[in-house]
Amino acid sequence: MTRLSRVSRTTAVISPMRPVARLGATALAETRAAISFLTRVPIRRPAAELDRTGAAVFGLVGAAIGVLAAIPIVILAPRLPLPAAVVALLVIVVLSGGLHLDGLSDTADALAARTPDAAERARKDPRAGAAGVTAIVLDLLLGTTLLAAIAAADPGVAAAALIVATSVSRAAATVAARTARRTRSDLGSGLGAWFARRVRSIDVAIAAGTAVAVTVATAVALGAPTVGLGTAVGGAIAALGGLGVVWRRGRLDGDGYGAIVEITFLAILAGIAVRLPPT
Repeated sequence: MTRLSRVSRTTAVISPMRPVARLGATALAETRAAISFLTRVPIRRPAAELDRTGAAVFGLVGAAIGVLAAIPIVILAPRLPLPAAVVALLVIVVLSGGLHLDGLSDTADALAARTPDAAERARKDPRAGAAGVTAIVLDLLLGTTLLAAIAAADPGVAAAALIVATSVSRAAATVAARTARRTRSDLGSGLGAWFARRVRSIDVAIAAGTAVAVTVATAVALGAPTVGLGTAVGGAIAALGGLGVVWRRGRLDGDGYGAIVEITFLAILAGIAVRLPPT
């Protein structure tokens, strides 16, 4: 065998691996971006990756957050469902740095304002107003009581509900960004506009597909169709709620994404909770 033929054969073996290597590198870069975007976990990102949003894997990173938050449910819920729910939500808040709660608070303050100018001032004010504080309190109360009710009925379903809700609610931000662009909604400025302008159709497809896969896999693994049906109902209600927020605000800004995430999370927990058999 000549040297040229050996080189040609080696090239033929290596070449098919190059697309796989590129795909793996892209997936890793997207995951790092999503972790940086959705959590406060310190992670190093090369300068070449700073323009990535990670939107394609929001559903996957959300599911990972849910898995970590489900640990207290698995350990504590059989005996202490309410404390388990409190600790589970605390895990999510700590991992996310309260990012989405802050967005919900600012959006609530903006919705309570009388004029568009006053709404924008209220949203940008670093101090939380009465509407913002109320929104956070109600959000945490509803989340805790819904999760505790599910945990009291079935800790396994509660853990599954947490994983699915965090996955779908994070993927919802990706879908909202692309929808806002396609409907020519006002994207405003800042981080929210930066994010929306970089979300592609393929990002939405992957994020939504991942969230659906997580939901179906979880429901099948538990043999609990309640999880899938409750998620579908909750997701539909959340979509209407998100559209209502955007319509009332007249735009989708960075804080609006936080509100959409929190609304979706609560709606899915509620959708699963109401489908549980009465105890």
